[in-house]
Amino acid sequence: MAEYTLKYINHRARYDAMAFIQECEEKYHAQVLAVAEEVAENSAQKPIVLLNGPSSSGKTTTNDRLARALEAHGIHAEMISMDDYYRTVGTYEIPPDPENGVPDLESPECMNLPLLSQHLAQLVAGEEIELPRFDFETRTSIPGARTLRLDPDEVVLIEGIHSFNPVIMGDLAHAATGVYLSVASAVVPQEGPRLEPYMLRFLRRAMRDSLFRNSPVEETLHQWNSVRRGERLYIAPHRGQANLTVDTFLPYELCILMQHLTPRLRQYKQELASADLKPLGEVLGQVAPIDYADFLPEDSVLHEFIG
Repeated sequence: MAEYTLKYINHRARYDAMAFIQECEEKYHAQVLAVAEEVAENSAQKPIVLLNGPSSSGKTTTNDRLARALEAHGIHAEMISMDDYYRTVGTYEIPPDPENGVPDLESPECMNLPLLSQHLAQLVAGEEIELPRFDFETRTSIPGARTLRLDPDEVVLIEGIHSFNPVIMGDLAHAATGVYLSVASAVVPQEGPRLEPYMLRFLRRAMRDSLFRNSPVEETLHQWNSVRRGERLYIAPHRGQANLTVDTFLPYELCILMQHLTPRLRQYKQELASADLKPLGEVLGQVAPIDYADFLPEDSVLHEFIG
């Protein structure tokens, strides 16, 4: 695990912001290129690429950047979002999370994993499938949204927290490459406990949820313990299925996320502590902001969370 001191991050943000952003992006991009090279080398035998990782790991953007990198190897990547295999709300009972007293929205029971497994097996066999689409506004699964068949020079990328689930990986390990994405870095303040990777992911999720999912910061806080429980139950046990790993953390992102979230988080210090996020409350006001508008690349993974 990489560690960055808050002192270092603040210094780079204040005096060297453009180069700081560029260096962080290049380090992330190099990891994606390395994954693309290995996927391309094995694409004939393994046309399925499964991207897994906990909440706010940057799965969607990394999926897109990996597809672009594969094009340089002459391989076209089709994409399937695991989110499209959510089941229509009301057609099943969402299991409870008894530890936190909320619905277990992370449970694989919320998804039609057998259908996804069937679809992937059909693609490996050269068959055409009809993909569903999940409408998050109406919480409805729409069947037959589009069709897909893999050509010999194509692979299919699937990202989602359950992509290593045995229902999927059990029958496809011989034909799939597993890529595990995470924030695998921590930030060390001058005083107090360090900001662990899951805390940095919370900042991403809080920003994204408030901007794009009509969910205020307090709602993300309320659900966070359940999100973490889901990661322990549904992701961690299958992490060993990964052939490759990518650390998606961009050290400069702390300066951007905190400048937007600090005014809101000041109101919820008690809730931060209850969600095992107390160290975030202790660094409020200590992170230097970055005037990033002119420096942030259009394809940065950070856009997944800030737009």
